[in-house]
Amino acid sequence: MSLFIFFSIGSVLGGCASDVPAEQNSSRVRAYSVPEGVKSYSGAQISAGGSVLPAYEVMVNTSQNWVGDGYQRKANGVCLFELDGEAEITVKPEVKVDYKSVVRPLSAKITPIANLQENTLTFTVKSAGEYVLEINGDIHNAIHFFVSSYGGAVTDYSGYDNVMVFEAGLHTFENDDRISPKDNRISIGSNTLVYLADGAVVRGCFHESNLSNVAIVGRGIIDGSAFERSVSRGKVTVPIEFNYSTNVLLKDFFILDPAGWAITNYFCEGSKISNLKIISSRSNGDGVSLQSCKNVEVEGCFVRTWDDSLVVKNYPRWENRNIHGETNGISFKNCTLWTDLAQSMEVGYETVGIPMENISFENITVLHALHNAAISIHNANNAAIKNVAFKNITVEDGKNAADGVGLIDLRVLYSSNWSDQHTAPTALGSVDGVLIENLNVISARRITALMGGCRDTRVGFESEHYVDNVTIKNVALAGARPQESECKFSTTDAKYLRNFSFVQEDVAVTGAEFVFTQSEEYLSALDGCKVEIIN
Repeated sequence: MSLFIFFSIGSVLGGCASDVPAEQNSSRVRAYSVPEGVKSYSGAQISAGGSVLPAYEVMVNTSQNWVGDGYQRKANGVCLFELDGEAEITVKPEVKVDYKSVVRPLSAKITPIANLQENTLTFTVKSAGEYVLEINGDIHNAIHFFVSSYGGAVTDYSGYDNVMVFEAGLHTFENDDRISPKDNRISIGSNTLVYLADGAVVRGCFHESNLSNVAIVGRGIIDGSAFERSVSRGKVTVPIEFNYSTNVLLKDFFILDPAGWAITNYFCEGSKISNLKIISSRSNGDGVSLQSCKNVEVEGCFVRTWDDSLVVKNYPRWENRNIHGETNGISFKNCTLWTDLAQSMEVGYETVGIPMENISFENITVLHALHNAAISIHNANNAAIKNVAFKNITVEDGKNAADGVGLIDLRVLYSSNWSDQHTAPTALGSVDGVLIENLNVISARRITALMGGCRDTRVGFESEHYVDNVTIKNVALAGARPQESECKFSTTDAKYLRNFSFVQEDVAVTGAEFVFTQSEEYLSALDGCKVEIIN
């Protein structure tokens, strides 16, 4: 099999228009069978319109205690389909159902109906989006529904010299010579588009440096389940790693069970990560990790991780660690997170390089923050972190498992684990200008925060470091509007937090909003539902 396949972009990638008839009077569901050699989910039967929908097995981690090896994991489900209109989904699990099941995000306003006699759960999906059914309210027994708009995943990606297509089916080094048998790498060059077709499952990874104008797109799956992740043995396979690259587009595909981080950009600029779905369950299972990057947009992603979900760091250059990183212009928007371990939205701990500024998280829903803070900045090196905003945030479940952990954690601190790991010791830096606005916490003990800097007492680094100009504006807890005295805000030393304000205005606190892709007027004109399963 040759490395590249050349053809007209439009003829192969297609678009939505050719799939939609001039007059459409019924809802449509389309799904692709699980390829031979890939594990199907056996914990429930899922159907729509009388047809059984295929589902993949994915492992999730049920522990909130980090271990390098010896994972505490359980099989959950992933159901992928395209939707035009609405679909009534029926789930018949192996376990006996009760009335405690829930579909998240809660802002989608979907209520599962339990039929105890039939042992089924039924609910209706009316929009593309990412949903999680927690059977009987058990967060460890969940099915993830990733629903795409009906039609082709790619409409037009002109401007690429080369196109590499992975068609439906399982791709490994044993049947696809584009995947290296040595390290499972798939090599590409600049001005290349990689298309992961619907129904494709690729057991390989993309590790590239010094590229420009590259895209990996399509609704296929990058599957890391076959690769070993062992801290003690140094075994890791990161699915997507781009270094020193510009104009990288990652869009629409799925990363399931990566053997380490899912996506890392290192010293990259002008990139976009859009509409990806990630589920990790092994050590260092970070979702989207941006390291010393500039002008990167992350939008519309679902990220469930056993480590930080969305994280921004500064690292030095590995070939010369005296050259430190720079971060500017990082935007996360319209994302749904589930964090089984560590932080949901994190800046730090590694912050080697002074400029780290203009970082935003907007319209983010955290389904579960089960371990550490949902909102956090940990400056453990020399960065001057400036202008960080968390706006329109919903935390559905913030009952952190770790004692003494708050929903918000904003600190300058020396860390014996992280401060000196990647470079020679540096002075500590600062945090200046943090806005947390329109924060809707549905379930938590209380609105809690740990904020402040410190006095560095290390020999040669004796100095004071501050967290300055923090504003928390318009928050709600379980529908109520707590005042500052009702919250639990604390500092390691009060003098190292300066210019803090807590403001409750006379406005509605909505948090993140669910983006509906179809109007009620359009849905009301449809009758019935046609289901197509493509083998």
